[in-house]
Formats: sequence, C-alpha cells, structure tokens
Amino acid sequence: MTRLEKLNQLTKIDESIKYYEKLIDDRHWSNEFGVGQVMQTIRQKNDHEIDIYTRCIARLNERFRKLVLKLK
Repeated sequence: MTRLEKLNQLTKIDESIKYYEKLIDDRHWSNEFGVGQVMQTIRQKNDHEIDIYTRCIARLNERFRKLVLKLK
C-alpha cells in the first residue's frame, strides 16, 4: 500500500468516525427531546445502538492508530 493510499484510508476512517458520532448525537437527542423521552422501548433501543456505535468508533480508532504507525 502506497503512502497516498494510506492517507486516503485514514481519511475514510476519519469520515466514518464522524458519521458514527453523528448517529450517537441523533440517538441522544431522541432520548432527551424526541420519542425516546416518551416511549421506554425506543429509549432502550437507542441506548443499545449508542453502545454499538461507541464500539464501532473504538475499533475505527484502533485501525486509525495502527495505520498511522505504518505511515511513518
């Protein structure tokens, strides 16, 4: 993998992290002000999805760190 390909991969990983962070913000908003505030089942589903998205971000951060080390 060339240096340029690695940089492109890092950019894609960073964009994916931002995407998951936006999904988490949307779920938090739903729990605080939206339907999740009223319906407990939706709140539980949102909390479960937040947990999953947080794990995805952790894995993406790990991949990002490993790729940065290979970049040097």
